[in-house]
Amino acid sequence: MEISFLEIFVLIGVIHGFILGIVILFSRFFKNKDNTYLGYTLIILSIIGVNNWFWDLEKNPFVISILDVFLWQFLYPVTLFIFFIKKIRHPLGESRKLYLLYVPFLFLSSINAIISLDTIFEVYKIALTNKKEVVFLFYKIISILSVVYPVAFMVTSFWFLFCLKTQFDIKWIKRIWIFISLLEIYGIVLEGMRFMYGYKMPLTYLWVGVSVFMYWLIYKGLYQFKLSNDQYEISHRFKRAKHDQKKTVKKDVNPYIEQLLMLIESENIHHNPDISRDIVAKKLGISSGYLSEQINKESGKNFSEFINSYRLKDVQQMILDSEFDKYSILAIGLEAGFNSKTTFYTAFKKELGMSPNQFKKQNK
Repeated sequence: MEISFLEIFVLIGVIHGFILGIVILFSRFFKNKDNTYLGYTLIILSIIGVNNWFWDLEKNPFVISILDVFLWQFLYPVTLFIFFIKKIRHPLGESRKLYLLYVPFLFLSSINAIISLDTIFEVYKIALTNKKEVVFLFYKIISILSVVYPVAFMVTSFWFLFCLKTQFDIKWIKRIWIFISLLEIYGIVLEGMRFMYGYKMPLTYLWVGVSVFMYWLIYKGLYQFKLSNDQYEISHRFKRAKHDQKKTVKKDVNPYIEQLLMLIESENIHHNPDISRDIVAKKLGISSGYLSEQINKESGKNFSEFINSYRLKDVQQMILDSEFDKYSILAIGLEAGFNSKTTFYTAFKKELGMSPNQFKKQNK
């Protein structure tokens, strides 16, 4: 059996994608309820990839036959969609009704299992008039839905990612959407040829594209892993360094601002990228409007500028501390509470008139 370089490349990419999915699910640095669905998606795509790899080779091992019982093409669009909406913190991401999205996968896979136990595994014979025609019609419907179903989810995801405003930097998420959408379009062309002409085109080039996507995610994943690991260590080092310092909270300020400063000093609430005026006002037991008024009165800044000023103080402290030299400036900025590279660098330059790198060069 001859296997081409592209087929080897596809298989290795699919295997790596499966491994990355496992790492995302179980690594303490990757693991969270958002990334879990990306991990599931990668594993499902890897299973589909292995199935199609053997299909192109016209081989059908027993394990692959078992995996083929499940119609995975109706599962990965769901897990990917949930990943998208959870990443942008949309309220729908917490809805239990999302479980209904799994119904098509479960229902269609159950019917496919019943047919497969007859036609492939020969466990029994289905007593049905015109069985061949019914089975043929079922798989024609599956062929159509295999195109319509993922497209429907990608279109819906487009609306959530590109049309709704979000406070988070989701460029990386949008790139995932674009990459997968391009693969979907190519897949639609292949499936269309199969549906209209009954011609089974090789899926090698489609899965080359999927493999490139997997490698891109691995590259990004390793980069994000480094950032996450750095942030984890930075957090612990900074807490130790801050513990040794004397508290500098002023006593001649509004009592609510004094409480806020204590929260900043003792709990580092400003290091939470999701902190908001409403959350802080609720903690202090006052209205968000009154909080803004008092912050402006004490500092001449709005809430975001006030919180960023304390984040930037911590960033400067860490940049000047040799204990933090081994960490990237971006990791320091993210640990200080900025939710993206853009917001961090913009705030730093606005406050100090130079980039973080320039600040480090001038002061080290």
